[in-house]
Amino acid sequence: MIETDSISYLPISLSNFFGILVVGILTYAAFADENVKGIFIFAYNCFFKPFGKKSKSGDQQEDLESFYKNQASIYDQTRKILLKGRENALQLAVTHLLASHPTGKDLVWIDIGGGTGSNLEFMKNVYKINRKNFRKIYMIDYSSSLCEQAKKKFSKEIELGVVEILCSDASKFEIQGLNRGGVDLFTFSYSLSMIPNYYSTVDHIIPFLNREHGIVCSIDFGTQSDYNAVGRVDTLGGLVNRNGSWLTRHFWNIWFEFDKVHLDAARRNYLEYKFGTLKSLNLRNKTLGNIPYYIWIGCDKFKCANLIDKINAYVTESPYLLPQGVDSLSNSKLRKGSFASISSNVSAVSKGHEAAIENQKRGLPYPSVYYQKDVTRVYYDELNPLFEQFNNQYIYAFTWEDPREDMNILNINSNDSILAITSAGDNLLHYATLPNPPKKIHGVDLNPCQNHLLELKLACFKAKLDQEKIWQIFGEGKLETKEEFLQLLLSQLSPHLSSNALQYWVDKGPRTFSPKGNGLYYDTGSTRWALKLARWLFVRSRLTSAVDQLCNSKTMKEQKGIWESKIKPTLFNPIIGKLLIGNSVFLWKALGVPINQANMIQGSILNYIIDTLDPIVERSLLSTDNYFYYLCLQAKYAKNNCPSYLTSEGYHQLTKKNSPIPNFRLHTDTLNDVLKRLSSQSLTIIVIMDHMDWFDPQGQEAEEEIQLLNNALSENGRVMLRSASTEPWYIAIFNANGFISEPVAVRESGNSIDRCNMYASTWVCTKRSPLRSFSTSSDATISSLKL
Repeated sequence: MIETDSISYLPISLSNFFGILVVGILTYAAFADENVKGIFIFAYNCFFKPFGKKSKSGDQQEDLESFYKNQASIYDQTRKILLKGRENALQLAVTHLLASHPTGKDLVWIDIGGGTGSNLEFMKNVYKINRKNFRKIYMIDYSSSLCEQAKKKFSKEIELGVVEILCSDASKFEIQGLNRGGVDLFTFSYSLSMIPNYYSTVDHIIPFLNREHGIVCSIDFGTQSDYNAVGRVDTLGGLVNRNGSWLTRHFWNIWFEFDKVHLDAARRNYLEYKFGTLKSLNLRNKTLGNIPYYIWIGCDKFKCANLIDKINAYVTESPYLLPQGVDSLSNSKLRKGSFASISSNVSAVSKGHEAAIENQKRGLPYPSVYYQKDVTRVYYDELNPLFEQFNNQYIYAFTWEDPREDMNILNINSNDSILAITSAGDNLLHYATLPNPPKKIHGVDLNPCQNHLLELKLACFKAKLDQEKIWQIFGEGKLETKEEFLQLLLSQLSPHLSSNALQYWVDKGPRTFSPKGNGLYYDTGSTRWALKLARWLFVRSRLTSAVDQLCNSKTMKEQKGIWESKIKPTLFNPIIGKLLIGNSVFLWKALGVPINQANMIQGSILNYIIDTLDPIVERSLLSTDNYFYYLCLQAKYAKNNCPSYLTSEGYHQLTKKNSPIPNFRLHTDTLNDVLKRLSSQSLTIIVIMDHMDWFDPQGQEAEEEIQLLNNALSENGRVMLRSASTEPWYIAIFNANGFISEPVAVRESGNSIDRCNMYASTWVCTKRSPLRSFSTSSDATISSLKL
């Protein structure tokens, strides 16, 4: 009988080939230096030895020793490239632990599959290993050779009683004196994929995890498919980049199985079933052929059971009535693995609440957002096909509407609850920096990336990042290195971000805020093409110095002179106007102007642009009082010419003890879907920018939305909107649905209505009467609209 697991029974030519190759490798390694020798020993054990005769016993410890014994001494130097992201995973885990732990001291950590103690080394360098910070660290591994290496490294800490190395099966380790709920941190660093009975191991650690602040961290190789996500969408917090192609999944699965490393989805799925997901990152090791790996941070599955109804109230503006008995649930009941009863009889129900109820029925953890440090980001379906149109990027890196005029028109105060389209979030942050900020600020955007951007800005203030650092990120639009942004993200900002936003900024952030390569934040977003084109024109026309003079003008006379004599003739050249500004493709891709809005413009688009820009130089100095155009021309702000959230006064307001930052709620959905889930009459102001210009005048979208606006607003509540037309066609529909509408600013040729002057008119529609018959049931048919 042929034994297919032995190399001696392979065809003679293949056997001879491997034999010669192995002899050559060993001969070369004998005369090579230590680094080269380590690489060849690693290559032999990983790529050739697996084809040799295998163990017949099926004993896991024997298999591990056979694999690691010859490479224990060179293990660390050969794993740095292969085991990507270990330090990032530990940093993320510790950051979340310290964000939830009351003191951050006297911690107990168990590192499962710790190998030679690399995780302990990293922790020793960035977070001192001593009795004050760590009461006890246990490292568990089933390979005695690797454990011996770890004991040599940490002999001092072992002698002091801080570190203990255990050579044990992870599914049944025993630690004398370790109480239930006594562990603050569990870590699996590329180890879960090598544990055959992983389910027993996961079940074994659950009773020991601290229920209030304990963290579980796993970083490992892993492959997923679309099928693996079926039925689990409502549980996770990071589906982007999660699934691989059929070819790559099977290639890496087969490749790693030779070394008894299993990349199947079951291990990660089991973690996500037994714990609540805090963060879920899907990554690739680009150095070694895009090997898929993940970083996952979890917590106790039942810890937020008594917050579900409260969070729903925060999201929907419902009056909060705690369901009877929720707060009185005993810890013992939760320890036995039971969810608290969730109320479904509330006046307004968010999509997240519906998902939580459905998960409870199936025994699944709640959606990831429920386990976050705060509830700023509202649950949304990551797989919504409407998101595909945005190509996983934001359109606007900054907001064009002038918030100073919002204040003059609306007189916003602390009695207001505001809902506004997110865009880049600058205007919403402006409302929060007011002396008497609104009691609630809802941001709505169908593009997830626009909310990712505002989440990042909010996280900077929640983490109380140094003001100068925030200025570098959003004032200058760059940091010195890619690594600096990633470090800030993992060590300070991550607890304040949703899993979705963290995934986005881990992928995009280092390049976005680096001055090299594709960096410089204000050269990102779809509208960057308009800005880049303008700068290209200035360079080609030798106007760069004139632009700098314009942006540094000391007087209005000087500013107007430079504009009239040097810049205006080039910018409004008829050829440029015809090829670019009058081109519908350019308008949408570069300027974000859809065809329906372009059709509302009275006269030619070129004349509209001239009427937009020409009066700007006579309104205010670009150098000190018009950060919109200063940014467009300089690709950065000036400290005396920037949005309010970047000023010293704004920083103080947003980081003070009673900061308005916790009052933000970010919705990633159509405006209609958000409005119909809010409690009736819960808002006082709604700012919808120019988005109704995007509707088809022959469609029903406008009337459907206006009815929803009426229902969400309290009596005398106001809708403020801007339009490319002086007489928008949908104003008549507002008036027919309980509103009184009036133009508060109408642009005339040669005059500006605000510092941007992008729109022909600004309107306020005030609710005077409710609709006689109106339903906001969740099954109402509302057509989708694009924000």
